[in-house]
Amino acid sequence: MTMEEIRAAGIEAIEQRALDLEAQIPGADQEALTRMTDELTALEARKAELRAEAEARAKLAKQVTDGAGKVKKTFEEERTMSYGIESPEYRSAWLKNLQHNPLNEEERAALANGNYAIPTETLNKIIGKLELYPLLNAVDVLRIPGFVEIPTEGTVNDASVVAMANASVDSADSLGHVSLAAYKIIKTIEITADVNAMAIPAFESWLVDRLANKMYRKCTELIAKGTGTNEPAGLTTIDATGQTYTKAAITFTDLLTIIGTLPTRYLPNAAFVMSKETFWQNVMAVKDLQENPIVVADRQAPAKYNVMGFPVIIEDEVGTDIIFGDLKEGYVWNFAKEVEVARDESVGFRSASVCFRGLCLADGKPTGFGLVRFTKAA
Repeated sequence: MTMEEIRAAGIEAIEQRALDLEAQIPGADQEALTRMTDELTALEARKAELRAEAEARAKLAKQVTDGAGKVKKTFEEERTMSYGIESPEYRSAWLKNLQHNPLNEEERAALANGNYAIPTETLNKIIGKLELYPLLNAVDVLRIPGFVEIPTEGTVNDASVVAMANASVDSADSLGHVSLAAYKIIKTIEITADVNAMAIPAFESWLVDRLANKMYRKCTELIAKGTGTNEPAGLTTIDATGQTYTKAAITFTDLLTIIGTLPTRYLPNAAFVMSKETFWQNVMAVKDLQENPIVVADRQAPAKYNVMGFPVIIEDEVGTDIIFGDLKEGYVWNFAKEVEVARDESVGFRSASVCFRGLCLADGKPTGFGLVRFTKAA
């Protein structure tokens, strides 16, 4: 047998081969005897290996039968879903919690992880309502937490020509600032408790429309006519000393004066702000020296009008005043805290009603440049 055959053979085949070789030994020559002796040695070695393997298997089988050894169990690592405030799961949980509908364990964990903050999608819908309020959308809106100071230009001298070999002299420029605080703007709605039965999308739309719209409407009103005393300062606080237009009916010359009063650098982004009454009953009828109307409708958006090329923002809260200029440069509004929404049931215990409250912290002021205000002559 070759070595490969010996390795493949079992104990019985090895023993039978050994008997055959032993029977051939008496008549064998020296060369055959040497060959047979080597093969018998290999057979005995392989037989010993097979017996050792058989004994090891028998020993292991006996240990298993007797209950020896250890059982090792492995488990997948438990995963806890962590939903951010931008996820649909967190948004659904936040709205359900606001409705006081029951939450499962995963939804409660998601709310705790997001610190009960308003979901990103809902907040974006609220911020999107800014587009419905042209004046609030036109001014410079910031979202900086806490009290802020916005730098503004003070004294700014022109550049000077310096002769060769002469040194330049620093000009006495200075910067001012607009300080903004944080005033509470609140809107509350009391309704019956059947809001709990509303579907999540319908409840979100109702919440955004009722609260965000009312709060942004108040913000717009404050931008227009805030007094600056315990509330933001509006556009009607801009100094209008000596700047009036004709009381009986505004004239073409009045409008030229208003436009001419604004510094040239603010004209590219300038707009008019006036009430609907002032626009339709006074400005709309004005014609230029060639008897052409000065008001031009925007053919792409019929509700938009331009006065001598400058867009008009209609805001009734400015009264009879006319404000003209670059609103981004001339007025700054800061949300020190974005709109938050809370719910309370204690106010309507007897009537089974609930109260929803929208709250934000904000302030705004004219920067002192970029805008002019004209009042109706007394």
